[in-house]
Amino acid sequence: MKSLGIIAEFNPFHQGHQYLIEEAMKQTDSEVCVVVMSGNFMQRGSFAVSDKWIRAEAAVKKGVNLVVELPTIFACNSAEYFAKGGVEVLEGFGCIDYLAFGSENGNLRKLQSAADFLKENDEVLHCQIQALMKQGNSYPRARQIAAEELQPDFDANLISEPNNILALEYLKQLKTLKPFTVKRKGSGYHQSASMIRKELTAENPQKFAEMNKTYWELVAAKILQTDSKRLEEIFSAGEGLGNKLKNEIRYASTAEQLIERIKSKAYTYSRICRLLTQVLLDIDRTTVTNAAGYIRILAFDNIGAKFIKEVKKRDCAALPIITNINKELSDYKEIQATLEKDILASDLYHIITKKDLYDYSDFVVKPYMKL
Repeated sequence: MKSLGIIAEFNPFHQGHQYLIEEAMKQTDSEVCVVVMSGNFMQRGSFAVSDKWIRAEAAVKKGVNLVVELPTIFACNSAEYFAKGGVEVLEGFGCIDYLAFGSENGNLRKLQSAADFLKENDEVLHCQIQALMKQGNSYPRARQIAAEELQPDFDANLISEPNNILALEYLKQLKTLKPFTVKRKGSGYHQSASMIRKELTAENPQKFAEMNKTYWELVAAKILQTDSKRLEEIFSAGEGLGNKLKNEIRYASTAEQLIERIKSKAYTYSRICRLLTQVLLDIDRTTVTNAAGYIRILAFDNIGAKFIKEVKKRDCAALPIITNINKELSDYKEIQATLEKDILASDLYHIITKKDLYDYSDFVVKPYMKL
């Protein structure tokens, strides 16, 4: 079965996602679509508008054949690690042909050339970016200047627009998958996920206000309980951010206020958002460095079921396939620490959303089957 992989959040699933899937399936002549989807916390650090099981089910009902979870350690991380985790899961199947992704640029040749340039010059760019940041430039600005100094005709839009940035990180990580990109259409064609989230918030402001309040209380309690040295070890910390969290926590009454107090050219808004969730989940550098991948099934249809059966028959998967963590959490010791972060993320998410911790537990909920 010719197969196509996609890395996504579906927060929530919208027409742009549908367009990407349909175009990519048609253009690559694929028979099965496999999606690696973020769990209950997103790449920018925020919690999802609905839980992973609901979003996975919605995706399968819209034509995706198989949805598996992107481990939380990678899901609420920078573009580099988000891409690294997603590609590792897809290539871990051992038989997926393509990785499809949206991009503002839409030109795979230009994207690949830029990705090769960034990968080949990674160390030089890193040193130059650090020097430029010490001069007062923000990370995005420093990266742009460094790239253009090294290659004057470098297209800055490739590292300034969100989908292009992810596209480049995917391309840098690929080993066996063939890339395929679909040019993103603007909001005049498809309503974006952020627009839908704003509408959902406007429809039920009290619900989201309470969720934000509970999230803040959990994060604040964690910061107060953790010493500065430990906070500095959290993955997105460093450069004194741990101390800043401790120093500013008593002056803020919401997560937004804390972020506003800390953000600067050196500490971007997105980085601090991710940091707060990583503090909550205790995701430190060691946790990310030692992360072990797996294929955890969230939802599937008949085609997805046949695909999984074929993978098992061929014994081509390089990662363990997880369907029942009650059994497999102890069967695969190497993935235990990484998988436990997914379980913790679900439990904390259900505290935030005021859902029953037993009924919605990862130990109780089973993958959705559209048969």
